Amino acid sequence: MLCGCQIRRAIFTENRAELVCFLPMFNEPREQVDSEQARTTSRSSREASVGYAMGTGIGGGYIAVPAGQERRASEGSMADKNGSRRDTLRLAPAEELGVSLEEYRQLLANAKLVGAMKFMQLGKVGIEPNSVYGAAILMPQVARTAHWHRFFLPHVVSSYFYLLVCMFVHATMLVYVGKELHVMNLFAGQMYLCDFGADLPACTLDDDSERCVGPFGTPVTAPRLYSWSQWASRSFVRDSLAAVLPDQAEKIRTIADPGEYGVESYYCRLLCCFVYVISITQELDNIINMIRLLYNIPSEEQPWFKLGAEEDDETAETMEKWLSQVEVKVAGMPRTWKLVNVFVVLLPKIMLWEMTASTGINFLMETGGIDDIIVNSVALGFLLTLDEIITDAMLSAEVNHLLDECQEYPLYQEGDLHTHSDQETLSKSEELAPGHLQLAWEMIPKVMVFCLGLLFWLVTRYYTLHCDFVDGRWVSKDMHLPNSLSFSLANALFGRFFPVDAAQTPYWSMNA
Repeated sequence: MLCGCQIRRAIFTENRAELVCFLPMFNEPREQVDSEQARTTSRSSREASVGYAMGTGIGGGYIAVPAGQERRASEGSMADKNGSRRDTLRLAPAEELGVSLEEYRQLLANAKLVGAMKFMQLGKVGIEPNSVYGAAILMPQVARTAHWHRFFLPHVVSSYFYLLVCMFVHATMLVYVGKELHVMNLFAGQMYLCDFGADLPACTLDDDSERCVGPFGTPVTAPRLYSWSQWASRSFVRDSLAAVLPDQAEKIRTIADPGEYGVESYYCRLLCCFVYVISITQELDNIINMIRLLYNIPSEEQPWFKLGAEEDDETAETMEKWLSQVEVKVAGMPRTWKLVNVFVVLLPKIMLWEMTASTGINFLMETGGIDDIIVNSVALGFLLTLDEIITDAMLSAEVNHLLDECQEYPLYQEGDLHTHSDQETLSKSEELAPGHLQLAWEMIPKVMVFCLGLLFWLVTRYYTLHCDFVDGRWVSKDMHLPNSLSFSLANALFGRFFPVDAAQTPYWSMNA
């Protein structure tokens, strides 16, 4: 006799699972399950040994399956397998688009990647980390936020002091390099290198061209090409022998050939100049970032640090944890402080960068040997890391920590970061797709083009200041002996307007 039926289903609560079993049977004793014992079994232990799938029987719900067994394909189980409730909600939009759930998830991944990279283009601005320039901006604002607490005053003073030290050392070293090029070399009788020896490969095969004539009126060929120091030594020996043996002076000048002075590789020199320009581009990027920072942050008093997450238990807090509980971030500053930072930090930084760029290119263009050019192009980059060296070696650990922890200021609206629906995300991705002209513009390697343009400007300025274009090539201007050893910061910065005081009569001329 039919006594009844049973339905098996799993009823889930928040912390436990209850299994109630009813199976259709004929004259069989009912299978009992201790529901109280099932309630005491944790959900985590149940899921460790048992999997769950949507039931297809009379009672629906979930039925238990072995953990290692592959679940049968169904849209519900696919959503659960892919990890979240959101995937279940994505089944209908995926069907509307005629794609599978996995393909729909890939479309969302593409859209979110595009949106995230667009936010990267909008970017953030912050103070320069590990730099005295960043410390000079940060520490006064931290002290202002703390109502000029006495603890911060020494750090503010030290930040400005080491900023001045960095600027002084940087500028002084550049002045000395300029003095070597524009004063000391002239006392040694040297002329500007310009393009002497630039056509060395062709002149070695045929030295009859006017382009092959060196600074001393003889052909420049590979066997006769020397650096300035070598040429000066060979000329000194020749002239000394001619002075000691005046009756054989003509013979000595014929036999003792000092050679010519010129550049060993014109293209290696340009390549090293290009490498140097790349190295100084990073510093220019720091300058642009500082300009954007001072322009974009609000011109009002805002706190540069605030209290963040704390321990729930006050007794668990220690002074060691306090520093991690304070969030330091870029915020607004009054217009007065913006002006102070422009004149004390930004403008001197721009001037030092311009001096570094022009002096470095002049120095490399005046270097003739291949190995010397390569080594000097790398060594000159040391000047641009001087602020980092001073920061690491001289600024306190407290200031360095604040520099590292200071959060950047976003250039986008915080509301744009709010979560969008999947449909909004996909439509936003289509809106962000660039048009044809914008796509062509974005495909241009702008940094490379900028570096080439900067190289062209710096090299052209070197030629126009120190060389004359004669017979299709650049040769040195007439050289005048300086009247003194002085070479000032004005000479280094504005050489066109403040030239070195020199004699009227040239000691060397290409036309002589």
